[in-house]
Amino acid sequence: MSSAWSRSPQEADPLSWFAGPQLPLLLAAAGSLQGIAITLLYWDRWSSVALQFLAVPFFLAAGWLAASSTQPHRPQLAPPRVAIILLIACCGLLISAAGTINSEMPVEQWWPGIALGVTLASLAPYSSARQIVFYAIPLVIFAGVVGFVVFSSITTFWPPTGIVVISAGPVLVAGVAATVFSYTVVERTAAYLDTSAGAEEVYPAASVLDTADQLGNVARVSARVAPFLEAIAAAGVITPVDRAVAAQIARRLRFELVTATDRSWLDAVAHQSGMVVSDPGRLADGMNESQRAALRGLLVAAMDSPVVDRQTLLIELRATPDGSTAVALSIDVDLPEGRRLLLLAPYYLTLKTTVDDLSWDDGRSLMVKFRIPPAGR
Repeated sequence: MSSAWSRSPQEADPLSWFAGPQLPLLLAAAGSLQGIAITLLYWDRWSSVALQFLAVPFFLAAGWLAASSTQPHRPQLAPPRVAIILLIACCGLLISAAGTINSEMPVEQWWPGIALGVTLASLAPYSSARQIVFYAIPLVIFAGVVGFVVFSSITTFWPPTGIVVISAGPVLVAGVAATVFSYTVVERTAAYLDTSAGAEEVYPAASVLDTADQLGNVARVSARVAPFLEAIAAAGVITPVDRAVAAQIARRLRFELVTATDRSWLDAVAHQSGMVVSDPGRLADGMNESQRAALRGLLVAAMDSPVVDRQTLLIELRATPDGSTAVALSIDVDLPEGRRLLLLAPYYLTLKTTVDDLSWDDGRSLMVKFRIPPAGR
């Protein structure tokens, strides 16, 4: 239940929102169209029709900003960005309100409340249920107060409470619907993933591969020991050469054991592939099995591609003050942007379900960044 309140549908199921339409932009267009229709329908009742049309671009701008902020390669939608989106929509409502004061417009046909509610609802796939509640409360109060100020002096049919409820009603309905949507999607997605396959069934190969990578050299050195001892037993005498070979094997075995002990699983992957790893604190060992498997899949996909130069692949891990681990992966990929996306998208989306703040910057080098939360979260 806690996870259903604190995770967004995009975090729980990135693929659905990766391949889906530009939902915030579509909803913003729908809200703006209904605003234009109502403005035209009640043309003679506004105190300023021009201000109604001036308010429409603000809701479109809020939808455009929400759509651009929720692209798959962007980090998870953060509250500061949401505040900017909702502030733009609120400016649209205020402009419309300025063109409604001293008019004959009925409060129940006032369109900006619906457009503001639509803007809030468009954030549901990208925000947790808890965040939507946090966003909705001030918006409901704001819409109710503005509606009361505008309509309390121009209508006598509705009591003050009725004006507030009607003005804030669309935002309240949108907030409740968005909260229920976000909570239900996350809860059902998590339940489906829990019942379809447990973590032990999905990721056991990662630990096996890590162990095999780290101990492979040790096994090769150890394989020389048995034939060497058999040769000594057959000869029945130990020569100075045998002593020198035994010392060499011992030193080599000691070196491989120490190296295997000091090497993280990511160092083992780098040892085989040739990529560069900067992890002085061995933070890679703090990743859980699902994170290791997802990151390994992304790295293997990049290294197996003929358009990727392995020597340019660099991954860095650094500790942050809050206890999490910041990870940056740089890849030189000789492909246009669209084909880069097709190459990495499946592994990128798998990784997105296991880490926080995953994003990429598409320039001369493809820079993938994410954050591994502390072990307790």
